[in-house]
Amino acid sequence: MSIVRGFEALLFWAMALTSGAALALCLVLPPWMEYQATLAQREASRARLAAVERRLEAVQRQNEHLKNDPAYLMRLARQELGGSIQVPGAAAIRINPSEQQLAWDEWAAQQAAPDEVEDVLPELTVFLKQVLDRYPQAYLFVNEQTRPILIGLASLMLLTAIVLLGRGVPHTPPQG
Repeated sequence: MSIVRGFEALLFWAMALTSGAALALCLVLPPWMEYQATLAQREASRARLAAVERRLEAVQRQNEHLKNDPAYLMRLARQELGGSIQVPGAAAIRINPSEQQLAWDEWAAQQAAPDEVEDVLPELTVFLKQVLDRYPQAYLFVNEQTRPILIGLASLMLLTAIVLLGRGVPHTPPQG
C-alpha cells in the first residue's frame, strides 16, 4: 500500500508543479512583455524629445542670429539664393554647404545617443529574453488565442491533482 501512496504523491506533485508552472507563465509573461514594450517606448520617446530639444535650441540660436547678426543674414541669403544678392561694400563669404552639413550631422549623431533606460530587474529580464529566444514555444503563454486554453488546461490539471489526492484508497482491514 505504501508504494501506491508514494506513486499517488509523486503524481500529485508532478501534476501540481506542471500546472503551477503553466499558470505562472501565463500570468507572468504577458505583463513582462508589456513592461519591455513600455521600456522600449519610453526610450524612443526620450530620444525623440532630445532630438526635438536639440532642434529647438538650434532654431532659437538661428533666430537670434537672424535678429542680431547681419553677416549671418547675408550668408544665409547667399546660401539660399545662390549668391544672386550683391551688397555694396560687403565682402563675399564662401560657404560650402556639404562641410557645414557634415559637421551638423556629426554633432547630431553625438547628441542622439538616448539615455540609458534603467531596468528594475536586469537579471530576470536577461533570463526571460534568453528563454524566449531559445524556446519560441514560450510565446504560446502570451498569445491571446492560446493563453486562455492553457490557463484552462492548467487549472483543470491542478483541480484533478487535488481531487485525486483527496480520494482515499480503500483500506482493507488486516485479516488474521
